[in-house]
Amino acid sequence: MEKTFVKLSHIRDVVAVAEAGSLRAASRQLGITQPTITRSIRDTENELGVSLFTRRANGVTPTELGNIFVRRAMAIQSELRRAYEELEQAKGNFVGEVSVALSSASGLALMPSILGAFRRTYPNALLKLTESLFQPIEHNILTGEIDFYVGPLDEHLSAATLSVEKLFDNRRMVVARKGHPLAGTKTLAGLRDAQWVRPSFSTQYGEVEFETMFHNAGLEEPEVVVHCQSALMTLLAVANSDLLTVLPMQWMDFAPSKEGLQTIDLADALHAAPICIVRRADVPLTPLAERLCDLTRKAGHNYHLRASGLE
Repeated sequence: MEKTFVKLSHIRDVVAVAEAGSLRAASRQLGITQPTITRSIRDTENELGVSLFTRRANGVTPTELGNIFVRRAMAIQSELRRAYEELEQAKGNFVGEVSVALSSASGLALMPSILGAFRRTYPNALLKLTESLFQPIEHNILTGEIDFYVGPLDEHLSAATLSVEKLFDNRRMVVARKGHPLAGTKTLAGLRDAQWVRPSFSTQYGEVEFETMFHNAGLEEPEVVVHCQSALMTLLAVANSDLLTVLPMQWMDFAPSKEGLQTIDLADALHAAPICIVRRADVPLTPLAERLCDLTRKAGHNYHLRASGLE
């Protein structure tokens, strides 16, 4: 007997319930009655032969098998949206949405030039921006919820189904408040007695690398007295104390940073992971997303020239 596949409306309903956390909230979100969405979920579970949700007093949560189905359902919805938007864009009607994740550093370096150019050319498009590093949103790229990522990437951490394109190499800087007593220091060894803020919004690999740069110089681990999960909090902590930190060089182009902070220019550069564009390798971007990707490449090239003094 031929297998009957789940209806697209059932896929929509399952995703809505998973995101809302309750049948009632999902029904309000979709504009349908609760009995209708309850019947839809029950029919889907009967068709699949598994329970998708665990019912609780305060709502529902996906079961282990339910999570598997929800991931696929979300990817299907993303691809259907892309298909519709690609057809519209192929007709010259540049509407729809593009979803991009950027690291803080890449946003500071590239977004000012990207945003203006994109908005002037495609005023009716919706641009969704997420600030993140790669690892937290890798799954969202694979499911199609995010079109592409721009930021630092340790290439050995990326999946084989992803395409990685390097925009430019990057550097990190030791950052201190203006007038810091160690401002003229030229080596890491000269900073061995300082206390540090470790920016914990970096990847786990980046946090390990924070200590590694001292090990590579034959020094003991630095004395870390503050962990910050926010770039802004890191800047405030350093600007108002004698603590030091290490941040991508782009943060020193940020206007508030220039007022109360300075870099300690060491003789040996502190390299960082290169800034890359990461996207799915097996599914093309919509024309609109591809245009934004092109603008990102151009902005990355121009930034590299400026930072290298070649412009």
